[in-house]
Amino acid sequence: MIRLLILACFAALLLACGGDDSNDSQPSTDPQALLQRAAAAVKDAGYFHFKLTQENGSTPLPLNLELVSAEGDFQVPGRLAADVRAKAAGAVNVSVKVVAIDDQTWITNPFTRDWQRLPGASLRDLADPGTLLTTLLPKVTDPSLGEESEVNGVKTVKVEGSIDSGELRDALSFARPGNSVKVEAWIGVDDSLPRRIRLTGRLVSDEDENVQRQIDLSHFGEAVQINPP
Repeated sequence: MIRLLILACFAALLLACGGDDSNDSQPSTDPQALLQRAAAAVKDAGYFHFKLTQENGSTPLPLNLELVSAEGDFQVPGRLAADVRAKAAGAVNVSVKVVAIDDQTWITNPFTRDWQRLPGASLRDLADPGTLLTTLLPKVTDPSLGEESEVNGVKTVKVEGSIDSGELRDALSFARPGNSVKVEAWIGVDDSLPRRIRLTGRLVSDEDENVQRQIDLSHFGEAVQINPP
């Protein structure tokens, strides 16, 4: 009898340990939890480098410019310095530099190359990758877990879902509600940091329904100085 009791206790202990392991591993397979962890990881990192590219469309900027691509650095929560390729009137391609610090924005004149302040323009009037990552990722609806793959040499797991275009107004001020935007996020397996975000779908009614915006992210936690020009 004593021997049977000992065996029963040992079996119960094994079952209890197995249950704990299952609970601990659950967040890694929960896509909503992965998105929340990615947002928190960006806040903890404080800095990141980004590269924004687009297909089948562009993004409106101040000075009647249309953003084609941008690459630069971001300090959470609201400092950005970037080199921007844009289209001016007549589809002329221009390159400008941009610095945005919360509600203050500066841009180089595409023709004189002089810095000028943009009154009334804030970071979200350009593009706010910090808000996109820290605030909007957790709002993705019906997320599902995809396959693992490498993004720029980093092992990631893909999460797919959607978001209403109106939710993106805090990151892209021109966005209007009423359009379903597909969201794909590639999140680092080892560090939970988002390495690539892709948005597919129109943000306003007159955009191409297949417009795609992609942001690649790297150099997390590497401090940079972003000051007014």
